[in-house]
Amino acid sequence: MTNEKTRPYFHEVDEKHLFDLLNHNSDWLWEVDAEGRYTWVSGVVTELLGYPPEEVLGRTPFDFMPPEEAERVGLAFMDIVTAKRAFSGLVNRNRRADGTIVVLETSGIPLFDEQGNLSGYRGIDRNISTLGERVLQLETIYDTTPVALCMIDLHGRIVMSNKAMTRLLASAPSNAVTDYFPDVMPECWQQFLQDFSGARHGADIPSREVMFAERYYYTQPVPVYDAMDNVVGLSVTWVDITARRLAEQKLANANLVLKQFAQLDHLTGLFNRRHMDEFLIQQIAHALEQGLPLSICLVDIDFFKNFNDSQGHQSGDDCLRAVTKALASASLRPEDNISRYGGEEFLVILPRTDIHGALIVAERLRTSVTALNIPHASSPTGFLTISIGVATLYDAKAIFGEQPLHSIASELIYQADTALYKAKKQGRNRVVSGAE
Repeated sequence: MTNEKTRPYFHEVDEKHLFDLLNHNSDWLWEVDAEGRYTWVSGVVTELLGYPPEEVLGRTPFDFMPPEEAERVGLAFMDIVTAKRAFSGLVNRNRRADGTIVVLETSGIPLFDEQGNLSGYRGIDRNISTLGERVLQLETIYDTTPVALCMIDLHGRIVMSNKAMTRLLASAPSNAVTDYFPDVMPECWQQFLQDFSGARHGADIPSREVMFAERYYYTQPVPVYDAMDNVVGLSVTWVDITARRLAEQKLANANLVLKQFAQLDHLTGLFNRRHMDEFLIQQIAHALEQGLPLSICLVDIDFFKNFNDSQGHQSGDDCLRAVTKALASASLRPEDNISRYGGEEFLVILPRTDIHGALIVAERLRTSVTALNIPHASSPTGFLTISIGVATLYDAKAIFGEQPLHSIASELIYQADTALYKAKKQGRNRVVSGAE
């Protein structure tokens, strides 16, 4: 049993021993009120900061920091106080009474009154000056790099982020909880859940391009492990590639325009011969696969050289544009194609069209140009006309066997050109088929 006479003695010894522990060790213990003012400090403060305890009481930790450091740490501590949570490993620079700098690592727990209101913090500071400058340099690099960086735990909470990441998150919808990633970017969170699973199984985590708040980012997640080699989070790098993506889009658009220019005739706006040669081969391949006919019309403006020589090249160009408009307005189907095949020649490709249908279309083309009533003194009719040769491809496999597609295309063009020659020999301003 405890001797009643010795109890006070042991109590006094324990209290003295406790104060010795508080005031004579390497760590500084302290308490601050809800406003961050020191209400109690251990004697170690004198060794760390060079001030006696009585000169520290009533002041805040930020009073002993350089201005820029006070601003940085103050913002971090404000988030801690707002969340009313414990913290650890808060590295900070402090100016001692003699002007030298000491680097401390601060940890603390929140204190609450009987009503549950935050009444202050109790914590500990440790001198890490030997290592601290290096830590602070790394923290500064992490915080000020223009690349957005963050760490996300297994529950989706953003436990660490730098200034660039803060700016990125500021563009989130106003109703999003910015420290809870599933609320900020739900689609990305589903991908990160897959990354957590992959990291647990040792799989490589892929980088991705994501879009957020109308900007493009290249993301690279890296798993974070604890001392037991368990995955505890993801460290994610966010590189803003919006400018690059926009430049790529502009380049793609420019290439598309160049491709279109390469395919189009600058005077008439129709496809040029190079494109239509390729298109004809494609249509022949489709006709072979589907077992359907394919027809073409080779159109030539009658006596165009005389028209050009007598009325001038500008009138000749205007004439070509007028003929183009007339041909295009001749009730063609969307799948039909017209090209300027060279000089005053035009090629019309008619998929899924037999010879009878092609002759009807060709006659419609001819009458649409005749209806222009363009005066042409060198023509026997006194106005501009066209001649058309028509050729139709039926069972190319039976006719040409395994002959290359470009050879089949050349033969079809030859048949249409032969029919066009016959139309001219017969007096022009008419349609002739290769079957005639």
